[in-house]
Amino acid sequence: MTALRVLVVGLLVCGVSLAGGPAVAAPVDEAPVSLIVGLHGGGDVVASLDRSVDVLGSERLAGAGAVTVDVPADQVTEAADALRADPAVAYVERDQVARMAAVTPNDPSYSSQWGIARTDVGRAWETTRGAGGVVVAVVDTGVRKLPDFAGRVLPGRDFVNHDSNADDDQGHGTMAAGVIAASGDNGVGIAGICWNCKILPVKVLGATGSGSYSDIAEGIRWSADQGADIINLSLGGTEDSRLLRDAVAYAAGKGALVIAAAGNSGSSKPNYPAAVPGALAVGASTAEDARYSWSNYGSGWVDIAAPGCNPAQERGGAVSQFCGTSSASPFVAGIAALLASTTPTPSAETIRTALTTSATKISGGWVAAGSGRVDAAAALAALPVADDNVAPAVSFASPSGNALVRGTVTVSARATDDVGIAKVQLLADGVVVGTDRVAPYAVSWRTSGRGRTVALGLRAYDRGGNVVNATRSVTVDNWGPSVRITGGPAGGTRKVRKTKYVAAAAADIHGISRMELLVNGKVTQRYAGTARRFGVQTWKHGKAMTVQVRAYDRAGNVRYAPARKWYR
Repeated sequence: MTALRVLVVGLLVCGVSLAGGPAVAAPVDEAPVSLIVGLHGGGDVVASLDRSVDVLGSERLAGAGAVTVDVPADQVTEAADALRADPAVAYVERDQVARMAAVTPNDPSYSSQWGIARTDVGRAWETTRGAGGVVVAVVDTGVRKLPDFAGRVLPGRDFVNHDSNADDDQGHGTMAAGVIAASGDNGVGIAGICWNCKILPVKVLGATGSGSYSDIAEGIRWSADQGADIINLSLGGTEDSRLLRDAVAYAAGKGALVIAAAGNSGSSKPNYPAAVPGALAVGASTAEDARYSWSNYGSGWVDIAAPGCNPAQERGGAVSQFCGTSSASPFVAGIAALLASTTPTPSAETIRTALTTSATKISGGWVAAGSGRVDAAAALAALPVADDNVAPAVSFASPSGNALVRGTVTVSARATDDVGIAKVQLLADGVVVGTDRVAPYAVSWRTSGRGRTVALGLRAYDRGGNVVNATRSVTVDNWGPSVRITGGPAGGTRKVRKTKYVAAAAADIHGISRMELLVNGKVTQRYAGTARRFGVQTWKHGKAMTVQVRAYDRAGNVRYAPARKWYR
């Protein structure tokens, strides 16, 4: 058969109607269309159809009680009508296309960020890319204010030099911050995980990459006092400390989730503050979900695993590989920040539980039982939503009701909910043609056809599963107006002198917006109407001139009358 399984979204709402009624046939050069025909029982509906339309191919769908029938685009109406007239047919609909629900940023180094794909961050981005009210403290060597962090680095603190300049003189903290929160889809560097969250730089390690427990403890406490939601610690030592334990407990008491690197000695010996019970200890996993040989391990104290080698920008902006549990910890911190960006705002303990209980199970027993390798989309789905019986609200922002539309139209929506919007779908004549999960909600819809009314629908789901709909009708017009020159010198006329006149008329089923006179490709006159006698001052346009009239209809389609060339 002729395989025609791939159809673009625009074909879902083409200018032919499967619901019956008048429709304008599609141009014959459009791609063939696949129809799904549901059957009440057996029978060969294709055999009878062959007598009225050109069947390009068919295929029975195993177990579905249906067949696909491929027909030319300009014969869809006839095919649908003929099929519906057959008593063996239960329904007729277009075959549709589903696509990955995952965001793919355009950042130059994104293709090498295997950890994003491995942990399903792309699908999580369909729900949230972070909120500006979420603050992640990077307790490290400081943070350099790179363009990828523009407008999102808060005033910090330097506990090494005891001042307010938390710039990075080593590079480690900047790379950790990049894994967490580098802007995505901006054509620069990498895509961090939480694109919109704020970064709080806290310098506790010097240019050599080392620092005292006392400075680290101060940095943790200060971060909590500044309202940090997440505190990332890509650092650690081998000795336990009451001072660090108390600092972690203080931060937890302030509502912060403390996330720390498990260490890179390839040992089961605990690393601190990661091994402090109040902290979430992160080990480093490979692209195959194995443990990197240098990652510390231990089911009794390592709480979760995350990709341990991630591209990140250095202080100068160059991208290089950032490997270690120092890279795995901010990876988890970025995902935690996504969870913190949802509504209602989850507590630190709720985020921790969602991260660990939804993690993908991994072999080797090197992280806590019941946990595994972090999964961003699963963690978001694991956030509880209790007793939500209030439906969301949704309305159209554009286009307006009864608008004339053409080409690719951006349909914008307003959606609100007391708990949070999960997704907004756009439907055209009952068929879902696009989905957006992140405000502001907008879906591109590729129209086709001429002079037909399309019922647009918005369907909004909140995180509790409640749904609400809004509808609006628009008229699709992708066909240009008619326009012709009705009077004036013919093409090829010579010895034109003085002012010559060109009469023109235009018509369209939805009305003419304007007519324009062009001489040598430049607009010289405009007229808001359907008929006009344009004057051409021939002496202004050289020895030869090309005269043409074009018309725009109210939908914005344009058509030209044949050009006439005159000679002086």
